Amino acid sequence: MTTSSLSLDTPTLALGSAILLALALNFKLRPPPPQVHPFLLGRQSLPAPTRTPGQSPVYSSAANGGVRAPYRPDRNVRTLDDVLRKSQTCLEGGERGTWVKGGEGLVSLVDGLRAGLVSKLAGASGSVLVVIDDPTDALLVTLALATSPHKPVVLSPDSSLPEGLHFGAIVKSSERDLDLGDAKFLDLGDAEAAQDLLATGRSLATGAETTKTTATTSDKADVNEVVLTIVSDGIPLALSHQNLTASIVSWLSLFPASPQATKPSLRDTVLSFHHPSTPHGLGLALTVIHQSSSLSFPSPPAPTQDLDADSAADAWCALFAPKPAATLIFAPTTVLDGPLYTLVLHKILGDSSLIVRQARDGKLRLLREGTVSKQTFWDSLMWKGLRKDIHLTSLRGLFLSSSPAASTAPLQSLLDTFRISLGCPVVPLLAHPASLAPLAAANMWDVQRLPPPGARGELSGDERGHVGAVVGGVEVKLVGSEDDFAAGRMRGELLLRSPALPHPSTLPPHLLSTDPVLPQLPPYPGQAPTDADADAGGSDAEKWFRTGIKAEMSTEGTLWLVESTVQ
Repeated sequence: MTTSSLSLDTPTLALGSAILLALALNFKLRPPPPQVHPFLLGRQSLPAPTRTPGQSPVYSSAANGGVRAPYRPDRNVRTLDDVLRKSQTCLEGGERGTWVKGGEGLVSLVDGLRAGLVSKLAGASGSVLVVIDDPTDALLVTLALATSPHKPVVLSPDSSLPEGLHFGAIVKSSERDLDLGDAKFLDLGDAEAAQDLLATGRSLATGAETTKTTATTSDKADVNEVVLTIVSDGIPLALSHQNLTASIVSWLSLFPASPQATKPSLRDTVLSFHHPSTPHGLGLALTVIHQSSSLSFPSPPAPTQDLDADSAADAWCALFAPKPAATLIFAPTTVLDGPLYTLVLHKILGDSSLIVRQARDGKLRLLREGTVSKQTFWDSLMWKGLRKDIHLTSLRGLFLSSSPAASTAPLQSLLDTFRISLGCPVVPLLAHPASLAPLAAANMWDVQRLPPPGARGELSGDERGHVGAVVGGVEVKLVGSEDDFAAGRMRGELLLRSPALPHPSTLPPHLLSTDPVLPQLPPYPGQAPTDADADAGGSDAEKWFRTGIKAEMSTEGTLWLVESTVQ
């Protein structure tokens, strides 16, 4: 046999190599064998369902790996008394309300008012209605009565009083006309009577210091005991110690450690434009008190339709001028975003320095074009001068809350302007009038402009601002059309489940949604199917609160508000 007869031509060699490669790929990419669990007696194992038809999966905070956050900040904080006893909060910002003249300790005022109110309301049977317009006075009276034997019912501003509630007394400092029959009446609108109430209470509290300490150090406090009731939008919300302490956990999850810690501390001064007689405002106030930060409730200037630009700017500058300087500001979108945006533009365009004005004009032009750059030298030069002009040199964070009832989400263009011009994180929050904690919040370092789900092309700047991940201790899901969910668009009504909410048994049935029983695996051979453990109405753990908010969850984990309907 010659050597030439054993040689292979090139096409034959290439064909053989291709066949071997195809066989190797076929072996490598073969499907895995079906997995049969040995303890299922030959039944094919099924994946656990993650959602029911017409509902999205459950979304929770990504910071804790999808697991619910603990209900309490720590073991030593179980009740409202524990929060107050360890607090060093001062009421700053100058003269506020009836009793605050600047820098008074909150705990000492609450102790004095508690003793005075208990002595004045002695013999009153039933709940005590609290109707106070001033936010500082409302917070002090609410905390004083909530830590006393009386169970206050706090009426929020612009909320009607529901029928069927019996009141033994009323503490009032408002122009609202309420007729409660034979109930005891205590008017705090008279300045002399209010000061006499505090002086009498402080003398009584000093004489009964030992009794008070013994009563408040009891370890047998029930965390499920109802402390106070807030009437919000005509719906009474009975809140327990567990709801109040769980709201602190949810609020504290808004302040991550990077890139810059903004969690309230003893050295911070917090401005709150949320009335503490609302659930959202009370939850924020308790968080600030728990962190021992200074607290101030400034009153926004009157509407400025008849004032010129200079007078309106001076009025808002005077609001931020009192010392100590504000470090964190919490406000509803409808209260602060418009006036603050006008103030920022007024100060930027009115600067006399040519270099600073040119830098600010360039930055504004980039903002209008939708470009957000990083913090350069010119950015630093711009916002440092602006902060000095509007007395916000120490501001470390701005938190704007959108109201579902008013359907007012902050515009993304305003958020970008505040971020660059003020040089601090600007966080949009999603709040609800029945929850002590916000439902969701954007990342504080998130400066990119995410497009809404399904949007095409460039943003024009008038889209609604997004809210980001769900805060700790709060679970949400969307209920809508199964066709949308099957197509990958998670949109529908926002449902909420959180320990910061009142107990489901205390809420009206039309505000609750019950989870259907998820499909179960088939029974073992020879075993009869078991009935569902839940009763016909569903257990409390399977009930969700209906917010009435239409929203959509994007693929980035960002929640976009579509519309809102009043319950």
